[in-house]
Amino acid sequence: MDKLIALLENYVEVDEINENSTFGKDLGLSSFDTVCLIADIKKEFGPELSIKDFVKYKTVGEMAAYLQA
Repeated sequence: MDKLIALLENYVEVDEINENSTFGKDLGLSSFDTVCLIADIKKEFGPELSIKDFVKYKTVGEMAAYLQA
């Protein structure tokens, strides 16, 4: 999860990112930032990832668990 949080810190300016942070409401990722973040996640973690995954996995913790599986 630390790697995912480190990537997110490049795109958002919030005081704290934790496993319960939601991508939209808490972090306020724009659609452009989401597309860029997906590209960074693919480089770092390797799995195919789509915008649909950001709808399916709403929190940082859910996404981290998916990426580790």
